[in-house]
Amino acid sequence: MSVIRTWGPRAAAAVAVALLGTACGGQDSGTPDGPVALERIGRAIGCTPQVQTDVDELRQGACTTARGAYVMVTFASAAGQKSWLEEAQPYGGSYLVGERWVVEADPDALEPVRKELGGTVEEGQHHAGHGSHSAAPAGSAPANG
Repeated sequence: MSVIRTWGPRAAAAVAVALLGTACGGQDSGTPDGPVALERIGRAIGCTPQVQTDVDELRQGACTTARGAYVMVTFASAAGQKSWLEEAQPYGGSYLVGERWVVEADPDALEPVRKELGGTVEEGQHHAGHGSHSAAPAGSAPANG
């Protein structure tokens, strides 16, 4: 399942962000228009996030619905979000990216969340030899990886 397959890379990315966050200066102030809370992302998905990481730099949770498995992360700073994406995207996957938040899921599962929360869908890099995540031809929609 997608959540299990992606936890290893995401956990590594979370640790990297936590370490970088201590060297990157202060956190964003959290204005009323600031990042979307993990719980609000869960409501947009239609689930209650199972929080896996809750540290000063980020909160990460996951859930599964009939549409698929989701990993969602909120960040204390834009720099932390950028670092997390740089660490996570080489593992593939599809990401809905907003202001200091990211949701990872299959592309079709991200569309309803994008309509609710906004953001842009970005694709991670897909490398041959990273296991059998997808048998899709190069011109088709990438599988979650």
